[in-house]
Amino acid sequence: MTTFHTQTATQTLELLHTELNGLSAAEVVNRQNLYGPNELVQQKPKPAWLMFLLQFKDFMIIILMVAAIISSMVGEMTDAIIILIIVLLNAVIGFIQEYRAEKAIDALKE
Repeated sequence: MTTFHTQTATQTLELLHTELNGLSAAEVVNRQNLYGPNELVQQKPKPAWLMFLLQFKDFMIIILMVAAIISSMVGEMTDAIIILIIVLLNAVIGFIQEYRAEKAIDALKE
């Protein structure tokens, strides 16, 4: 693996087979034919409800939900409710962050 940050500018240009002024039009066409277009792969966006449900797949969240169930079974309803509130708040915050990140990525794609 080449570590470009340790190379001089001239060495980097040689390694990438380019020049300071950029690629020639013929080289651009050649590289596009070889590597494909320089575009992000478009993926089907996840629906919002699925993004929210996926917030509950984390191992620690599952443990907290099990703890809430056990707490309610032994009669500690206050503890169970507090744990569930924390889990829901975590899911809402995680959903909001993921949703905003998806929107930011969409804006960058355009």
